[in-house]
Amino acid sequence: MLMRPPSSHPLAFDCPRGWLHVNSDWAILEPVDADFRPTPPGEASHTVLLSNLANRVQPLIRYDLGDSVLAKTGPCECGNQLPAIRVAGRSDDVLRLLAADGTTVRVLPLAIGSVVDETPGLHRSQLVQTGPATIRLRLEPEPGADAAAVWRTASAKLLEYLAGLELRNVGVVRAVEPPEQSGTSGKFRQVIARLPE
Repeated sequence: MLMRPPSSHPLAFDCPRGWLHVNSDWAILEPVDADFRPTPPGEASHTVLLSNLANRVQPLIRYDLGDSVLAKTGPCECGNQLPAIRVAGRSDDVLRLLAADGTTVRVLPLAIGSVVDETPGLHRSQLVQTGPATIRLRLEPEPGADAAAVWRTASAKLLEYLAGLELRNVGVVRAVEPPEQSGTSGKFRQVIARLPE
């Protein structure tokens, strides 16, 4: 389960039945087709749009996450009443980070990417897992934004989120290079697991 402190909000929670329950008190996820029309439950979407209802400083309205999701057609058998989805196709990676106690924590790209995206002055970000407990954070500030201030805010948000997952030991490294597109597909991936062999 994705947990965070009471002062912050998870995007979704893992379910024992294999679904993700969307925290719809905090965010709205809209599965849509290629023309941005709603995709019916039970059908894989082309992408999913995120609207953040909690951040009053810089709200996200219909932000395209780039993931294909499948919305559950009926109530979840686990008893959770929140809307349930499955990621049907992913451009981003699930991170598997090593906690201080030796356990591995799965971190969903939908959740961790949206945390950084709330940073004022940020145009685009990319998170690259380079070690069992290391994330390299690539940032592209908006024109005229203070790059140092964007880094401080984005890294603080990310560290707070990781602490809520009991991953206080994970290091966040400031990348000198900006976010990069894939050299093979040309598609932009926001969350990448690039671990040494």
